[in-house]
Amino acid sequence: MHNLSSQGREHSLLEVDVYTATSLLEESLEWLREDYDEFIFHVERDVVWTVQMHLVKKIKELNLPLRVYNDYPMLPGSRRARSADLVIVNQADEVEVAAEFKYEPSHQRTDIQRQKLPVVFWGTSPSEIGQGVAHDVQRIKEFVEVGKTKTAYAIFVDEGGYFRHREQLPGSRWIDWETRSAEGHKVSILWARWPAGEIRN
Repeated sequence: MHNLSSQGREHSLLEVDVYTATSLLEESLEWLREDYDEFIFHVERDVVWTVQMHLVKKIKELNLPLRVYNDYPMLPGSRRARSADLVIVNQADEVEVAAEFKYEPSHQRTDIQRQKLPVVFWGTSPSEIGQGVAHDVQRIKEFVEVGKTKTAYAIFVDEGGYFRHREQLPGSRWIDWETRSAEGHKVSILWARWPAGEIRN
């Protein structure tokens, strides 16, 4: 992720073209990392909504010519199956950035029903092909390669580390956040960007 200083961040976000949108998305993920313990998420949509609201706020504050949508259609097929969780769109209605999210709550939480865990498929076993985290990492490449967006991200928030022992998928990297959840559970994310860019802690 771009590690922008507070002064440099605003200047960078005001630059034109895709860097504006990618910087905005990465800054929002950095904000999520810093403030994670202020939130209690239950499902993936909670994470997506939280990031979306922050993006909307920053776009308004900086008066950027961008809009944010969730569940945005990207590829031919059934609506939900071929949509991106979040997109940032420019004035020409072109998708500058698309992002896919997955979220696994900590298995130690008492407010999550045990029979519903795990929530996420890792997506590498024969029965899981076309699903889960691995599918997101592949799909962001498709979004870019068919010309639907300039840059795409796959972000998997593993709140309690249930999947942390898994080997990172090709084109992705595990990042252990210093922050913890509101309940004290350690958070890791699996992060991927396409086209591939530098991934920073």
